[in-house]
Amino acid sequence: MPHTQPSLGGRLPPLSVRISDACRMTGIGRSKLYELIKDGAVEVIKVGAITLIPMSSLQALLDRGHREPASPRCCLADTMPPFLVSAILAASLAGTTEAVRRDLASCDDRVRASAEDSVAERMVAALYEPYSEKVGALSALRSVVQR
Repeated sequence: MPHTQPSLGGRLPPLSVRISDACRMTGIGRSKLYELIKDGAVEVIKVGAITLIPMSSLQALLDRGHREPASPRCCLADTMPPFLVSAILAASLAGTTEAVRRDLASCDDRVRASAEDSVAERMVAALYEPYSEKVGALSALRSVVQR
């Protein structure tokens, strides 16, 4: 059964569209659209068996000009000396619980991402600690590096 948009007298644009309509409107192929949905670049709303894409999500995709990265993301180890990377990671893990450390090695992407976020939050919070606390953290970092 072909899908048609209900007519509201031409006054209001649709709030969401089906997959086939989104492909037609954007010129993006069906497979690529599903890939973007899987990657989280396009939001979907499930209503029973129907998959709807909010127009705002399509507009945001087009506004940011979703592109594939030209080169792989740069990692910390590529920009810093290895001993410094090791020291930063050791210092950030020093105060984490055993549960967080276990979750960092998890095969479940959501569990691992949550643990990574926890460690990252600790690292960012350390940047904003008062100076006196940073001096203590620096001495702790020096002791890790000297081992």
